[in-house]
Amino acid sequence: MNVFELECVSFFYKNGRKALDGISFHIGQGEAVSILGANGCGKSTLLYMLQGLLKPASGRLRVFSEDDLSDSSRARISLLFQNSQAQLFSLSVLDELMFGPLHLRGMESGDAGRRADDVMEMLGIGHLKDRSPWQLSEGEMKKVALGACLSTNPDVFLLDEPTSGLDPRSQVDLVELIAALKKAGKTIITATHDLHAVAEISDRAIVMGEDHRVLADDGSYELLKNPGLLLKANLIHEHVHAHQGYEHEHTHCGPHEHHEHGDLHGPEASGSQEAAGKHAEGGGGAHGEAEVIHKLKVLLPHWAEHNIEHARTYGEWAQKAEKAGAGGLASILKEIAAESERLNALFDRAKKMLPD
Repeated sequence: MNVFELECVSFFYKNGRKALDGISFHIGQGEAVSILGANGCGKSTLLYMLQGLLKPASGRLRVFSEDDLSDSSRARISLLFQNSQAQLFSLSVLDELMFGPLHLRGMESGDAGRRADDVMEMLGIGHLKDRSPWQLSEGEMKKVALGACLSTNPDVFLLDEPTSGLDPRSQVDLVELIAALKKAGKTIITATHDLHAVAEISDRAIVMGEDHRVLADDGSYELLKNPGLLLKANLIHEHVHAHQGYEHEHTHCGPHEHHEHGDLHGPEASGSQEAAGKHAEGGGGAHGEAEVIHKLKVLLPHWAEHNIEHARTYGEWAQKAEKAGAGGLASILKEIAAESERLNALFDRAKKMLPD
């Protein structure tokens, strides 16, 4: 049985900017799939669409064989936001983890409390039980948000950059947890541009290009062994090293790591250590400036995309606050949403100032 079926799905934001362009793929029950792509290629938007938070502008999306996602089907899907602050809203960690079991699963308070305790023990966050989520570190908030997803025991997990903001040990724990969920037969879709854990958390990978289309759909191992494809998707970068009068190229996954080559460089290389240090810190004159501009060309669209998403979230919660009788709070949230929308124009101006 297919959980998700996408046929030529496209999506555009209100300002006309493209997020997805003719996306087609099927994901079966129990599959573990990574959605790979550089920042800004539409990974988060795609997950929001699979959860039912967004509707395609064109094309066809079926979830659990439904064209219109029902509330009961939506309750079977849990989405972990990249930005945990956009997901957490309760007064305490315990309340946060009990909310889903109480309201989505209809559990009694005692059973929901025991479910929350089990999840907190699993994630090692029991000591945060009575803390406000807003008083936690980024990594702690990420764990609480993940706990909220786990607490409903969904059939499908949609994970948006789940390892971001976590310390190395917590990243390893999370990868092991995802692997365990995968072994338990859960359907897991993980959006990421971090290649290091892809083979552990998924059997299949879908690579999104910066043109917002699917570049490739294949086994995780097969795709990871294709540097040409990863370069095209801007998931790795190529760097030329000079060694005793000849040059060769290395491909790098993620942050650029400078490594030593010992005596291969010869004695004359020792005089260039200071310049190499500056290069590693992002300096290095014109080369450093070019690298900054290159990174901004990637980052600005990413920041702009999430600013739009956040503005939408603020507006939605303003409406909810108004319906709940919190008029003053709703008014402030509307102001925040308006300010966020104003930032869209600034992002557009900033992108136009980038050199070609």
